[in-house]
Amino acid sequence: MLNGIRSDSFLVEGRQEDAEEFLGCLLNGLNDEMLELMKLVKSDLAVNKFKDKSNEQESDKEWQVMGPKNKGSITRQIDFVKTPISNIFGGFLKSRIHRTGDHSTYNIQPFFTLQLNIEKVKTVREALEALVTKNQLEGVTSEKTNEEVEAWQQVTLEELPIILILHLKCFDFKLDGCTKIVKALEFPIDLKIDSSKIKATELVSVINLDLFSELLSSKPITPKEKQYKLFAVVYHDGKEATKGHYITDAFHVGYSSWIRYDDATVKPVQEDYVLKPQGTRVPYLLFYRRSDTIRSK
Repeated sequence: MLNGIRSDSFLVEGRQEDAEEFLGCLLNGLNDEMLELMKLVKSDLAVNKFKDKSNEQESDKEWQVMGPKNKGSITRQIDFVKTPISNIFGGFLKSRIHRTGDHSTYNIQPFFTLQLNIEKVKTVREALEALVTKNQLEGVTSEKTNEEVEAWQQVTLEELPIILILHLKCFDFKLDGCTKIVKALEFPIDLKIDSSKIKATELVSVINLDLFSELLSSKPITPKEKQYKLFAVVYHDGKEATKGHYITDAFHVGYSSWIRYDDATVKPVQEDYVLKPQGTRVPYLLFYRRSDTIRSK
C-alpha cells in the first residue's frame, strides 16, 4: 500500500517525513485511487448515483444567495465526487470575505485535517476560536468604485466530518528557517462544538468544549453531529523542527484504556499522561470521532 501511494515527495528511503504531510499524502492517495475505481464502474446505477456531483473539478460552482434585507452574496464551491474516504474524514470550510458596500463572497472548500495555529493560545478551545476570528484585510478595493474600502475575512465550519483530525501547527516557518513551538497545550477528551455561547467546563477526566456560534455556519447540524470523543494523539518529541520522534497514543476499546505506540514498544498508559505530555513532547495531531458513530457497550 505504501509503495502504491508514494509520490515524488516521498521517494527517499529512510528519510523522516512530517506526520501531517504523510497523513495527507495517504488520505489523498487513497481518495484518488477510489475515484479512479469509481470511474471504471459502468453500471447505470453508479452513473446515476454520482451524476449530479461528478461534473466535478471541471469548474467551480457559483451562485447568488439573497440574505436579510435582500442583500445578495456570491457563493463559490469546489465540487468533487465523494468517496468512502471523504465520507469519513472529509469536512468543509466556508470562508467569507466582506467588503463595505459590496456583496459578500463565500468560498466553500473541503479539508481532511483542520489546521489550527497554536502560537498565541493555551488551549484547543482558544485555537478554534482564533480560527473563526474576523481578520481585517488591507488593500481591498470596491468593485463599484475601485476605491479602497474596509474589508474582513472570516472562516466557519460548513460541514463536520465523522473523523475530525485537528492539526496543531507546532512548527513555526519563517524566512530564516523553521522552529518548534514547545508549550503545554490543553486539549479535551470530549469535544462538543455547539452553537450556544456556553463556556467550557472541566471535570476530573472529561472536558466539555462548547464553542461560540461563530464557529459553525448557518447550515443545520444535529446535536449528535456536534459531539466528538478523542481516540488518538500523535506527538512530536524533540526540541528541533528538523528532527525528532513521533509517538502515538490510541484508545483501545477492548481494553477500555489508552495504549502507547513508540516504535516497537507498545504499552498501556494512563489518561493523565495522554492529556499532559512532558518535556519537549507536544501534541501534533488529534483524532476525534463523532460520538453518534461509537457503539455503546
